[in-house]
Amino acid sequence: MAGDRTPATDEDPSALRQRLAVELAHAVVRAEKRLGRALDRAELARRLNVSPSSLYAYLNGTTLAGVGVFDELLVALGVGGPEAGRLSTLRDRAEAARRLRPAAARATVGTSGPPPSSRVPHQLPPSLRNFVGREPELRRLDGLLEPDPVAAVRPVVITSIEGTAGVGKTSLALHWARRVEEHFPDGQLHLNLRGFDSGVPMSPAEALHDLLQSLGVTPDAIPARVTAAAGLLRTVLAGRRVVVVLDNARSADQVRPLLPGGPGSLVIVTSRNRLDGLVVRDGAFRVTLDVLPRYAARALVEGQIGADRLADEPRAADELVDLCARLPLALSVAGARAALEPKGSIGLFVARLRQANARLGILELKDADVNLRSVFQGSYALLPPPVARLFRLLGCHPGPDLDATACAALLGEQAPPDELLDALTAAHLVRQYAPGRYVLHDLLRLYAKELADDGPAAERATAVERLLRHYLSAARLADRRLEPWRRAPVEPTGTEPPVENHAAAMAWFEAELGTLQAVIALAARSEGLESYTWRLAQACAVYLRRSGRRFQRGLVHEIARDAAAKAGDRRAWASATRRLADALSRLDRSDEALSLLYEALRECRRLGDDDGARQVRLSLVRVYAARGDHRRALPQARLALAMAERTADPLPLADGLSALAQEQERSGDHAAALVHGRRAFDLYAELGHLDGQAAILLTTGRAEQSSGRHAAAIGTYERSLALDRAVGDRYREAHALDHLADAHAALGHDRDAYALRREALDVLRTLHHPDAARISAKLPDAPISQ
Repeated sequence: MAGDRTPATDEDPSALRQRLAVELAHAVVRAEKRLGRALDRAELARRLNVSPSSLYAYLNGTTLAGVGVFDELLVALGVGGPEAGRLSTLRDRAEAARRLRPAAARATVGTSGPPPSSRVPHQLPPSLRNFVGREPELRRLDGLLEPDPVAAVRPVVITSIEGTAGVGKTSLALHWARRVEEHFPDGQLHLNLRGFDSGVPMSPAEALHDLLQSLGVTPDAIPARVTAAAGLLRTVLAGRRVVVVLDNARSADQVRPLLPGGPGSLVIVTSRNRLDGLVVRDGAFRVTLDVLPRYAARALVEGQIGADRLADEPRAADELVDLCARLPLALSVAGARAALEPKGSIGLFVARLRQANARLGILELKDADVNLRSVFQGSYALLPPPVARLFRLLGCHPGPDLDATACAALLGEQAPPDELLDALTAAHLVRQYAPGRYVLHDLLRLYAKELADDGPAAERATAVERLLRHYLSAARLADRRLEPWRRAPVEPTGTEPPVENHAAAMAWFEAELGTLQAVIALAARSEGLESYTWRLAQACAVYLRRSGRRFQRGLVHEIARDAAAKAGDRRAWASATRRLADALSRLDRSDEALSLLYEALRECRRLGDDDGARQVRLSLVRVYAARGDHRRALPQARLALAMAERTADPLPLADGLSALAQEQERSGDHAAALVHGRRAFDLYAELGHLDGQAAILLTTGRAEQSSGRHAAAIGTYERSLALDRAVGDRYREAHALDHLADAHAALGHDRDAYALRREALDVLRTLHHPDAARISAKLPDAPISQ
């Protein structure tokens, strides 16, 4: 089909490409007339197995299609016979002219000045064999080569690929440059600017010298001044379409003199720093890389270790991915090392890697460019001292993320260090993933911890205590917003975040829960700082209970109990034991809860702590009631009330009355339950105690319902439900909805009962609470028809 393809050697390649583009345009028009509709370019690109941007380049004469693709294009357009042969010959003439013109130019260039466009360089290093992932980034980059419907000429495309050390910036740059090189037939340039090497970075003068030599300019013809050399580079590249990969740039100033001036070329810059100047002044398109998604990280390891071996140890493979923080460099090193292990031993390798203190050492190789510590050091060494100090102190922070106020606490300052954080963000050593919240991946965190541990011991110890004091003060402030009627002690540090109301407090706890758990564990293992453990656990207790975080609630109180025992604080131990028992009761571990409560009761008696003993009695009421053992719960309620009556504090009295009313209602003494319940409600109302009001309203509602006063019970339950929603107690909200459903069902309101029960079930399922099974069993097999 191609016909006689006799190349000419003395023709202008640009003119031939444009002539070919005109001929193809006529062929497209004829195809559209024949089809009776516009040609779908995207569908045509898929048929040719090329990108849409490549197809546009073929059709507008920017790039010559390969022989095979060109023949398929002619078939798709319905071009055949002599016309196909003529177009194929024209394509070959353009290709030959492009290849032979530089050689002709070299033959006529003298030695007195720089030759224009006299060499076609092909300098791109090999791209990775095992390149994985990055599909969204590649799609965004491909879009840069789409024709601009407004601009007549496409300007120089400058792409800045940025990200932390080891995240795969160079791999992406080279992979994409290879992918689009057919658009740039005049050459591909590559230069490592050494911006983060241990030595001196490449200067713009040295870089210009290398680039110009690569383009055929003799060394004695390269000007010494940077501005003159930059001008010569723009002159040599004028009218050419080249790819320039500038790897490991430190700054925009290092890159700017190396940019082509004319249209048609592509510059890809990689940097660990955020090159804002290149984006603002030079119109660069920024691509910021994060660690790999899980599927791609696993594929990268699989490519080195082998699919069969990973299939034999899938859990170990998944943990290997996590321990490497899905960082491509770490995954590559770990994969290479694991591949050398005997078959079936990936789990043993992962066990060694799991040790936090050894992880960076195991991921260390002799080559500096693939040595994680050396790579991280290259970024850290460039930080100004105040920024470096903050990064180092981030190693003292145990949580998965942190906000600017915690950074201020680490530094011993009150104002958030926004400028320092911006510098760390610009260096891609931390990432701001939400307004005011920052994260660094696990391997960078380990590196920062090493720096902190190797630094002055006093600096680290002081930073840890400031951090614990900050979170205790912030948690107590938020806790006070959840229960303003309770006078929780707050010792302001000046770094507390603004938590103005109940909603803000719940949001703060939600955002900081992972960090609070880590901080509690940190305090427990910090000699002399154990008291922060149980004080923090106590400050989190209300939030954990209301939000239904049953497992986290048990965990933090267990850590608090152990820390109190280690510190020898028996009063704190008794309090933490009681709180742990309450948490275990919510986990249906009532036997353990009862055992702990009697231990706490004995300790309170030894200490003479009457108020502590009273609170243990109230916990015993709750545990026995949860077991349905009201015969034992009722005496405990009476004892708690008797102990409260010996004080002048209305809160213990209200709690005692509430516990007694609850057990009287469950024992069938509804009249007494209503008397004591209403008295407890009045005391709670005087105190502004919304939690207490909501709880006792459930009790009085049940007493009213059991007395046959269903309409009154509905009103009482609705009041309780409103309070539960106001304070955010999801578990009690579900029970209020269930009781409301019972009352409506008793009045024959089946549709209302069904809707309320469904709502209660949804809440409990959200909390993953076992009570969901009990509620589900009360629903009819089929929905109530409307």
